[in-house]
Amino acid sequence: MEILVITVLVAVSLAVIIYPFATRSAEHDRLEDPADELAQHLRRSRDRVYEEIRALQQEYFLKSLSEEEYRAQLEAARLQAAHLLREQQHVQETIVDVDDAVEGQMRGAAVENP
Repeated sequence: MEILVITVLVAVSLAVIIYPFATRSAEHDRLEDPADELAQHLRRSRDRVYEEIRALQQEYFLKSLSEEEYRAQLEAARLQAAHLLREQQHVQETIVDVDDAVEGQMRGAAVENP
């Protein structure tokens, strides 16, 4: 019985000691890229604008908005969605350009130091 209790205590102690090291290495594997976060933020913002457009359409069809109000708000929402889409594309192009530059530098360094 004593051996079982000691074995359990040792196992729990090892688990408590090893757990922070195991989770820390997993966190370091996931590097956060600000450009990716910005692209996700822009996508979420654009999705909110699309939802706003759907709500405007519902209000217009339910006759809650006049046609002039609907057209004005719809045009503003479309312009905002287009702006967010251009920004997201610019961020994606920048990510690709940076990746290509880093890859080129790594190839250059590999050729210089075989």
